Amino acid sequence: MLKINDLNFSYDDEKKILDGASFKIETGKIYCLLGVNGSGKTTLFNCITGFLDSNINLDKKLVNEEILYIHDEMSFYKNLTGSEFLDLILKLKKVTIDLTEYNRLVDELRMKEYIDNPIGIYSLGTKQKLVLIIGFLLNYKYILMDEPFGAIDFISAEVIIDTIRRYVNKGTTVVISTHLIDIAKDISDTILFLNNGKIYEVKNNFNTPEEMKNWIRGLV
Repeated sequence: MLKINDLNFSYDDEKKILDGASFKIETGKIYCLLGVNGSGKTTLFNCITGFLDSNINLDKKLVNEEILYIHDEMSFYKNLTGSEFLDLILKLKKVTIDLTEYNRLVDELRMKEYIDNPIGIYSLGTKQKLVLIIGFLLNYKYILMDEPFGAIDFISAEVIIDTIRRYVNKGTTVVISTHLIDIAKDISDTILFLNNGKIYEVKNNFNTPEEMKNWIRGLV
């Protein structure tokens, strides 16, 4: 379990983006981090992963070895193919993978026609799927995804969600930031709503997206 206690962050002494944010992330669940644009969702992820300096108290070894962060600014060797990039990561980490599971993931995420092409020609959504494959194969315990559905079509979104659910059933935890309430209602076990620097945590027991919207309206 990840526990975040009293997290604070601001840019250059401006208004606090995160103001005493506290919440927990349990294993084997899907969390959706909701918030309006500019509320600080990306900032929160950057604090958790150490991209931004903050007062967060997470163990660095845990952050480096157990948390994978999938976002728009990921760096790649663009001249490598997807499969070559995966091979490079495996060599650097000195691990082997289950080839049967690798082929299943490539098939499930509809990457067969892309995996042997240079990453430089990948769309953002295809890059995200490649990193998701790597994350699952390397057994990351926590996967953070920053607005992943903005760069892909609805069919790709469905196959990604189905694959995420399969791995969550194995114990992986996935935290997805989004402003799309319908998706949050459909896929999450728990909602984390970020508003005015605070995190409001609630189990997803809503019957409809409208019920969720009404709960959010009561907080803002």
